[in-house]
Amino acid sequence: MDHSKMKTEDYLNYLKNEIHSTVFATVDENGNPVTRVIDIMLVKETKLYFLTAISKPFYKQLKMNPVVSITGIEGETSMESFSITLQGRVNEIGSTYLDEIFEKNPYMSKIYPSVEDRNVLRVFEIYKGIMSIFDLSKKLIYQNVKSFG
Repeated sequence: MDHSKMKTEDYLNYLKNEIHSTVFATVDENGNPVTRVIDIMLVKETKLYFLTAISKPFYKQLKMNPVVSITGIEGETSMESFSITLQGRVNEIGSTYLDEIFEKNPYMSKIYPSVEDRNVLRVFEIYKGIMSIFDLSKKLIYQNVKSFG
């Protein structure tokens, strides 16, 4: 990976396409941190898209406090690792892009096979925030922070 040529969109696409499953952190109604693994479903320009069901505590936490921190990491060992962390604001956009998400992530049809099953899903966008890149796989460790959105 040549960081000198990478733009914000490139890192977001890498997060979606190469890492895909990320750890999301929110806070619950008592202000306690909560984490879970969520897949990045779509990238459009400098926005990331993910989804969740309206019945899950994650949905309620996003509505109560629309800020997340997410981290994705890859690499066999610590010294081969590359990670991206985003801290950003989220916005629910309903079912916008839901069909595109299912088209680009075909495994989702196995989890939610029918239209009725998908009615509980809501799409969120991470539209503004800070991205931290940390690459230990380089001889000189690469570290950078970028704003997006």
